[in-house]
Amino acid sequence: MTDTKTVRTSPPGTPAAAPRKGVRGPLPWIVMAALFVAAVVYIRTAVPGEGTPAPAPSAHGSHAAGFHGDGLSDAQDGYRLEPVTLPDTRGAAVPLAFRILGPDGAPVTGYATVLDEPLHLYVVREDLSVYQHLHPTLADGTWSTTVSVPDGGVYRMYADFTPLNRNPTVLGVPFVIAGDTRYVPLALPAASATAGGFTVRRVDGLARLPAKAPGTLRFQVLDAAGAPVTALERYLGVYAHVSAFDIYDQALTHLHPADSAAPPADGILTFHTGFRQRGEQRLFLQFKAGGTVHEVAFTVTVG
Repeated sequence: MTDTKTVRTSPPGTPAAAPRKGVRGPLPWIVMAALFVAAVVYIRTAVPGEGTPAPAPSAHGSHAAGFHGDGLSDAQDGYRLEPVTLPDTRGAAVPLAFRILGPDGAPVTGYATVLDEPLHLYVVREDLSVYQHLHPTLADGTWSTTVSVPDGGVYRMYADFTPLNRNPTVLGVPFVIAGDTRYVPLALPAASATAGGFTVRRVDGLARLPAKAPGTLRFQVLDAAGAPVTALERYLGVYAHVSAFDIYDQALTHLHPADSAAPPADGILTFHTGFRQRGEQRLFLQFKAGGTVHEVAFTVTVG
């Protein structure tokens, strides 16, 4: 991966209508309104991923079908993420606090429990070499925790939550750690990764995943001897958890597990995908075995 940033451009707008013969002066207001509606329809249908949710995989928990945020905005559907304390220095346990404000402007205090927690917090650095999945505590409307900040750079925090009787929502804000920073090149796509003596392999190897359409991604967990792990333990109510981040804009996409009542006998974990655009994604997979949560990362190609 080079230091060159990829710039995405949207299709050009609708060309201006040619003047009609015999018509003088400004167009009637009803014609102008019709042209405006037509332009909006064109933009919403011509730009992939803009304004129209991607086809959704089957829901898990209260993660219902449809688009409920990718963490690139601090506000959506009347809810807003308000930072209270953002990290501004390196450290192993740097304080972080924030509020979720509802449509009435007051801090939200009622949340549905999803994957065993009322709120999931993710922190990543822009090169996706730093990833944390945390569960802050709520007191008097403020969520608080500590995060590990090993180096400088631009980071983004993502709050994934479901207000009571509302849709799941993902909001995010960036923060910057000043000073010299050593960025890490993105790892190339690979068919396997290791952690804690376990090997996790992609069952489909390096196959591309579909964009703007439902897909399936399968991983198999193997022990040190290369045998399938048949005694996976539940982590956050499921046998594995995967979060994916677009390498260009860090948009968050959840991969929903095809859960089962018992651990998979062959060690294979199946996830439903629904990526909104083409490109590379960095996936972070967490699973629990032997009482310990392990984490592996994969770079995958979409489209």
